[in-house]
Amino acid sequence: MSTISVNGTTLYYDAAGHGLPIVFIHGMCGNADVWADQVARLSPRFRCVTYDRRGHTRSALGHIAARTVELHADDTAALIQGLALAPCLLVGSSGGARVGLDVVRRYPELLRGAVLSEPPVLALDPEGAKAFMNEIKPNIERAVAAGGAAAAVDAFFEVVCPGLWRTLPEAARDRYRANQIELFGDLQMPPYKVSREDLARIQCPCLVVSGSESHPALRRVAQIVTDAIPGCRSVELTGSGHVTYYERPAEFAAAVRAFADR
Repeated sequence: MSTISVNGTTLYYDAAGHGLPIVFIHGMCGNADVWADQVARLSPRFRCVTYDRRGHTRSALGHIAARTVELHADDTAALIQGLALAPCLLVGSSGGARVGLDVVRRYPELLRGAVLSEPPVLALDPEGAKAFMNEIKPNIERAVAAGGAAAAVDAFFEVVCPGLWRTLPEAARDRYRANQIELFGDLQMPPYKVSREDLARIQCPCLVVSGSESHPALRRVAQIVTDAIPGCRSVELTGSGHVTYYERPAEFAAAVRAFADR
């Protein structure tokens, strides 16, 4: 077990392989372990660093005024600097991709590029965001009323990530449920305010990954991000839902390798 003290907290991390560093950022309720398959595929060519985000599993929440995307991005930047990984490749999924996008915007000097899988930057599509949350919120409220806070995790993933949730073994689901506090923390975060004009100023090379079967609201935002960032590449993984690295692992790893080669 390795830890590093950064930005007022202690983050758990793992490292494997040699070569160009890749830092992976997990999404909602996850931890470093969700990237194990990608690390196995990519570590023969890259130094793969995974970590538990602040407040998740083995990383302390620390004393904070509020959870924000920017706080998590500051943690990522401090991790990169503390482990002397710059300039590295960043790979993020879902909420981790949203954090990664903020690192791209505010810490481009630390990066060679970023692979962002369906970052839920809902401020870019206010009407779609409203409909999306109106779909999720009642499900979570019913789940909490019937089964308590842990049941909210099931309700969230059954709507947003059904391809992941229906195939995970129960022990793996329990690891997500154990981070139930961070589900509510993420959902109550202040909106991450970024505009198309903000994205148009990005010069860091980016690749946006999406799943052909993902929620329409998340696919729409992924397309907006792709269109707004100059020179941004995109790849759609056929048959995949929101969690592309899990549902199409070989294709995801191939996309990361190809992007790194460019």
